[in-house]
Amino acid sequence: MPDFLLSQLLVTVTLIIECCAMQFKNKNYILAALSVSCLFNGYHYLLLDQPTAGYIFLFSSIRFLISIKWKFQWISVVSLCLSLLITVSTYNGLLSIIGFMATILITTGSFSHNDKFLRLMMISGGLLWFIHNLILGSPIGVIVETVFVGSSCIGYYRYYIAKKPAEQAI
Repeated sequence: MPDFLLSQLLVTVTLIIECCAMQFKNKNYILAALSVSCLFNGYHYLLLDQPTAGYIFLFSSIRFLISIKWKFQWISVVSLCLSLLITVSTYNGLLSIIGFMATILITTGSFSHNDKFLRLMMISGGLLWFIHNLILGSPIGVIVETVFVGSSCIGYYRYYIAKKPAEQAI
């Protein structure tokens, strides 16, 4: 099977997981689902000769699991430093920079105690990964980020904008 086709199959698994992830209310469930999706997404990027994105996503899988248990800001800083080290050591141009910028936003959100802030950072980081995948030419990757950002916006709307009738009466 050609690497490109295999990469698109792997990122399809990411798509399925991320369709549901941002609809969870529990922040830990969101982070656990994203951890699993990062494994598939990381291998997708490695098959497309994008080591920065690949290794950032593989590391992000671990980072999401860590952020479920510990929200210490120093862990966030260490995670960002490791992501910067990955970016510098695998640098291959504009896509490396875009991926690192997206990682800054998503890491900052994942170590936040505030669910609303987490969702806003996920939306912002997802938009950058969308641009990354568009430039890379990964069609399923573009769909993943479109679904992820769309799902994140829907989740944000459901939990922070839409008012339930019972809440409006109070």
